[in-house]
Amino acid sequence: MKRVVSIGVAVLLAAAANLHAAEGNLLGDWAGLRPAMEEKGLTAEAVLTTDFLYNTSGGIRKRGTILGNVDVTLKLDTDKAGWWKNGTFFLYFLGNFNSNGPMTEIVGDVQASSNIEADSKFKLYEAWYEHRFSGDRFSVLGGLHDYNSEFDVVEYGSLFINSSFGIAPDISQTGPSIFPTTSLGLRLKAQPTEKSYLLAALYDGVPGDPHDPPRTAVILKEEDGVFAAFEAGMSAGQPGEKDYYKLGAGAWLHTAEVENFDGHPKGTNHGYYLIAEKTLFAESAAGQGLGGFAQVGWADDDWNQIAYYWGMGLNYTGLIPGRDRDSAGIAVGSARNGNKFMDFRSNVEGAPVERSETAIEVTYRAEVFPGVVVQPDFQYIVNPGMDPSLNNAFQIGSRVEIAF
Repeated sequence: MKRVVSIGVAVLLAAAANLHAAEGNLLGDWAGLRPAMEEKGLTAEAVLTTDFLYNTSGGIRKRGTILGNVDVTLKLDTDKAGWWKNGTFFLYFLGNFNSNGPMTEIVGDVQASSNIEADSKFKLYEAWYEHRFSGDRFSVLGGLHDYNSEFDVVEYGSLFINSSFGIAPDISQTGPSIFPTTSLGLRLKAQPTEKSYLLAALYDGVPGDPHDPPRTAVILKEEDGVFAAFEAGMSAGQPGEKDYYKLGAGAWLHTAEVENFDGHPKGTNHGYYLIAEKTLFAESAAGQGLGGFAQVGWADDDWNQIAYYWGMGLNYTGLIPGRDRDSAGIAVGSARNGNKFMDFRSNVEGAPVERSETAIEVTYRAEVFPGVVVQPDFQYIVNPGMDPSLNNAFQIGSRVEIAF
């Protein structure tokens, strides 16, 4: 496995260095079908993402795996379809697979070094309807919905493969409506002013079927409670633009009747977070320049192992002359155990743990053909799993993304 991954990474690095970036997708306009569909309001996308990863040292073992993710989405604009104005239907089908088990069982980390790691399954992931009011300044959305598609989002963090730079672990540890399993939800969105936004949502507190986690299911029980979310912030422009920025503050409340880390049922679980990102330097060419982001979050340490998280990163689009659409980045994220969890592990279980786990990621994303992206990636994990018996891990690999 090591030889296969090493050869694959070398070939992909060579391709990224020698080919010029291009826009579009691998199959073009589908012989005219794509624009014909879009004229009638239907937008279809299909993307295959594959991670070739190998843990070279530390962690649980030296080993590699291949992780795969298939995204198929359909979006229907009701106005263009000739039905009614201001409506959108959305369907999202998700497929996952792996060749050698999940990477977390190789590295032993809690922050999941790949954000596409999931049980092998092809299923319906999202299915919702959104209606917009007041010139798109207010909207209501209902159905199967990914909380992290709108909450706790930093666009400059989306370059990175480690899952913490997408959904922070202080939130993901609670099992909300996120990848790879969503729940039924109702989301409200408002834009009181040109540069402000408000988000509020209620989700079923236990996504899917706990007895069969990979499958899509809507099971509503009183003991499942709800996952309530709120975020407010300020934002202007788009990522890559000179004046782009986003500042957000959010809170969540989880009322499901579940046990905490010491096996005892607790009251309502809750947490808070702050996010910020900004274009730090913009080149004269559109979309090129340096951007940065920061995340910080807190979770109730009566309930949660991870009581505190912080993350930050930088990425630069167009860093290398002639590679105007390529992006290079570095990011660091640290998940910290709460005092009560550490006391429980040390005094009750007799298994002391480290205070924190820190992930450092360096990556480079290059479009080598129309619709084909190659992304060499390197991650160093300090204190994987907060387990004192595990040495720091160094993971290498590459992501290949094909848009059809």
